[in-house]
Amino acid sequence: MSRDGGLWDPEHDRRPWAQTIADQVQEVPCLIERLRAHEAWRGRLADVGGIRDFEDLRTIPFTTKDDIRAAQAAAIPDRPLGDFQLVPTDRLRQVTSSSGTTGAPTYFGLTAQDVARWRHAIGNAYRTAGVGPGTTVALTTGMAIVAGGMPYADGIREAGGALAWIGGQTTARMAQAMDRLRVNVLVATASFAAHFADRCREELGRPAQELSVRTVIAGGEPGAGVPHIRRMILDAWGATRVSEFMGLGDVLPALWAECAEGGGMHFTAAPDVLVELVDPASGEHIPWEPGATGEAVYTTLTREASPLLRFRSGDHMSVRGVDCACGRTAPRVRCIGRTDDMLIYKAMNVYPSAIREVVLDIGSPVLTGTMRIRKSSREQVRFDEPIPVELEVRETADTSQAAQLIARAVEAVRERLRVRIAPELRPVGVIPVSDYKNALVYAAPD
Repeated sequence: MSRDGGLWDPEHDRRPWAQTIADQVQEVPCLIERLRAHEAWRGRLADVGGIRDFEDLRTIPFTTKDDIRAAQAAAIPDRPLGDFQLVPTDRLRQVTSSSGTTGAPTYFGLTAQDVARWRHAIGNAYRTAGVGPGTTVALTTGMAIVAGGMPYADGIREAGGALAWIGGQTTARMAQAMDRLRVNVLVATASFAAHFADRCREELGRPAQELSVRTVIAGGEPGAGVPHIRRMILDAWGATRVSEFMGLGDVLPALWAECAEGGGMHFTAAPDVLVELVDPASGEHIPWEPGATGEAVYTTLTREASPLLRFRSGDHMSVRGVDCACGRTAPRVRCIGRTDDMLIYKAMNVYPSAIREVVLDIGSPVLTGTMRIRKSSREQVRFDEPIPVELEVRETADTSQAAQLIARAVEAVRERLRVRIAPELRPVGVIPVSDYKNALVYAAPD
């Protein structure tokens, strides 16, 4: 496969976006016919007619996470992955799992062809994000079965990087490996990236800036696109680049990746995945235009073992651009929140990530960036009292300055988002930080 101009797949990366969508829509009828051969899909697609153009996709019902969980709850011995497992188990070559951060984990099977196509698509995302020959890439995920485990490892190698899978060890051994192997690309969640820099300093006795990391690829959770979090990561490692990265285990572990130009993540999963931007309330299509916002909906066009049709991701995107100096033609986006995370303060809806962004806009001089919102129960969505927000305060912060900046941050949240928060200050280390996904919202234990 040819590589030129720094692009992984020039044929698809440079194709006009409208042409990419049109070509993919032509593949949907074949996918529908393949699904109709299976009982699990036949009834769901009974009322779907011919699909001739992009707008016709709206006649196809959405698939949701609850649909997948229900199918897996009814799993039978010859189909352990549930009714959406469309190939015999003896054709499976790999099983992956969702992280389970928003409920029970779901499992997905891959055939040999699926594994190969995932490897290629994830390789494209990693090449976009800065991995290539000459890079030594530290993967900090400790669990091989999740989307950020074996699939990411395969993609890093496919993109030409030297994989150093350091996750799953003690922090001391991870830090030592970073130093000994002269790792120059770090793959981590946004929250763990900054936390790990501090731990490397503690374990090695010198600042993380003195190590070789110059690119940080941050995914698994929103955050790397927030300017103040990005700045913290850059400063913590002495890095020159932060590339935001995003995928879904249900669909493909790497769907979006940020190029060297910055300014948002490109869609990197074509031709294997078709993506739509829809109004989360009405389901109507939203054009891919700068400033547009909507929910990403995905169709896996090529997956054999467990394809999905119009899967509602729950991820709400903001379109930042539709062209780029890097030559890629896919839209550039930021993820601004998840449906699952939406909170209601009195009559106002708010994303936790929006609260974090405003708080850090004011309070970053005294805050580490690690924070979380506390709910009284897992089911709580509505708040009639100010929303409790735990904030980690830098060890070097002046007490008086911290109090002033946090008070200003509280007022800024009220003015910009029209909600009230109740800040609770925490010393460094009290708020847990995992090497995989970190929930911005948690339920207090009983």
